[in-house]
Amino acid sequence: MIRIDSREDSQLSRHLIEICKRENIDYEKVWLEIGDYIVGDCCIEAKTSADFLQSVRNNRIFNQLDNMDRTYNKNIILIYGDLDYAVSYLKRTKHNTVAWRNKLKKMFVGALASIALHTDVKPVWVDSYRTAAHIIAATTKHIDKELIIHKELPKKIKTDDVRVDVLTEIQGVSVEKAKALLKTFGSIAEISMSSVEDITKHKGVGKVTANSILKALNSEEEVRY
Repeated sequence: MIRIDSREDSQLSRHLIEICKRENIDYEKVWLEIGDYIVGDCCIEAKTSADFLQSVRNNRIFNQLDNMDRTYNKNIILIYGDLDYAVSYLKRTKHNTVAWRNKLKKMFVGALASIALHTDVKPVWVDSYRTAAHIIAATTKHIDKELIIHKELPKKIKTDDVRVDVLTEIQGVSVEKAKALLKTFGSIAEISMSSVEDITKHKGVGKVTANSILKALNSEEEVRY
């Protein structure tokens, strides 16, 4: 089942509906407070390359990603379209120079790298709305499948703080999040005695992750709200 934001009337959403009808994928158009498409517990925010670049310039994209991460367990920012077109779309007469266009391109790829490295949202950039639509459709077939890698993986790198190592074993908790939580609460014991509301005050920690933390640290206690 794919839930499509009822306000979406783009080439992407129309092509996705065609795919759903052709491949017998269930879908419904509903009002979504966060994201453009929902598949299971995965939230997908879709943007043209020009829209993405504009949202990077005004910093709106990072607020959107933070809201996604706080609400859903899995999140994807799906960007589609040519970068040169995005730059030409946003060009300003006064600054339409090679240097200005190169600056916009660096801003675009830099934002992608920053999202990949510093958030739990997965950035995906494809060539067209058609490819983007097929990716959304494909998530319905893979959302509940586990990735099986047929080779031995290296052991997870441990930090010099065993408390961080313990917290990062919990799904959704990165090293950065673990350190931030420990800095605020002081110890794992204090974190375990906190509430979902207290934990979600941290940027990038949503209710799903907060619940996972408290359930892991209080396996025999009810999570407090």
